[in-house]
Amino acid sequence: MHAYPYLPTPSAPTNASRLGKIAIVGAGIIGLCTGLWLRRAGCEVTIYDTLAPGGGASYGNAGLISVDSCIPIALPGMVWQLPRWLLDPSGPLAIYPPHLVRAAPWLFAWLRASKRKRVIHASHALRALHAPALEAYRELLGKDGCDELIRTGGQLHLWSASKGRSRADRLVDELRRQQDVKYESLSEARLREMMPSLAGHVRGGICFPKHAHTLDPQRLTGALAARFEREGGRILQRRIVKLQADGTGFRLWSNLGDDRAERVVVAAGAFSGELLRPLGIRLPLEAERGYHVQLPDPGVTVPCPFIYKDKAVAVTPMDGGLRFAGTVEIAGLRHPPDERRADAILATAQSLFPGIATRGASTWFGLRPSTPDSVPIIDEAPTHPGLYIASGHGHTGLTGAPMTGRLITHLITGGPAPLDPAPYGLARFR
Repeated sequence: MHAYPYLPTPSAPTNASRLGKIAIVGAGIIGLCTGLWLRRAGCEVTIYDTLAPGGGASYGNAGLISVDSCIPIALPGMVWQLPRWLLDPSGPLAIYPPHLVRAAPWLFAWLRASKRKRVIHASHALRALHAPALEAYRELLGKDGCDELIRTGGQLHLWSASKGRSRADRLVDELRRQQDVKYESLSEARLREMMPSLAGHVRGGICFPKHAHTLDPQRLTGALAARFEREGGRILQRRIVKLQADGTGFRLWSNLGDDRAERVVVAAGAFSGELLRPLGIRLPLEAERGYHVQLPDPGVTVPCPFIYKDKAVAVTPMDGGLRFAGTVEIAGLRHPPDERRADAILATAQSLFPGIATRGASTWFGLRPSTPDSVPIIDEAPTHPGLYIASGHGHTGLTGAPMTGRLITHLITGGPAPLDPAPYGLARFR
């Protein structure tokens, strides 16, 4: 079980009014959850974003809320798989060669994070952050809002290739046993019963019955934004281009003038590092660029989401159709999308479901803010009191958002900690 049980929202602290204005940079799922918890703690909060709420990675993600997810991306022995992935045009990983030098420090940190001891630490941190997600969403959205937007029918992991058990596989099994993660094996017959249209090359799978998903990530963020504003928060569609510490707080420069706040939370996703660098704060973030292809009327039945492990593609039934999302592309913040990555996802969809209807397919591209160890940074900047960081959630932002907001609220207002803050600190990368 996770080390820190879920704690309901504490009553507003008596010193909330003395905390001054709090600005949150970023109106994605992390910023919105944080803003709503801070409002419920009695704080004066304004959220700033270039886009409308949920307009970035919170729009195009796979919609998974994986409460039992506790395995980081970097695992022992994974380095030996890199050449095979990079040589496969439709594989799960691509690196844009001109960006390789700039990405090298992060990639080396990623390899160091694959050591057994660090994987175990990361796993426990992810488990503590993710396990309470559904209870926290119910509190944020209310029971009716949660039931309307979130389905709790579980998730599957499926694969085609049969191979021996690797050292990493054995460690994954060990970590799940240690943390009491429940899952069930699925036979080929059971898979065909669940999804008759599934291709015959898919041979195995496991089910995580506690996992959930949202029917529409954009509607989920929209519902959080609406609640935040109803409860007295403000959302301003402005691009924050610079943060300036001025001794008593922070000056926020934007495309529509400047503003001030006594405290600032940076939840700007993959752009968080760029915003903080002029203040001397270096975040070990890489923009893991991901894609999705959504089919409005695929003509196949998928009763619950699954991740096809051979290609690292998630398949999620949503209100707008069947979404295929995934792959990792390391190419920086501003390199144009590579349509071949979306084409590879569509090819995977056709491989999984021969004859699937692709008419009307829409594609999307976005940026995941990823740390080398898969654990987000949730911390107060050590050199700038009053400046907080909530970024680096990588592939699990939708799952980690509610408790990230709770932890940031604790760091700002005090009171009981919803979970141990130490594993999410920036100091671990020194």
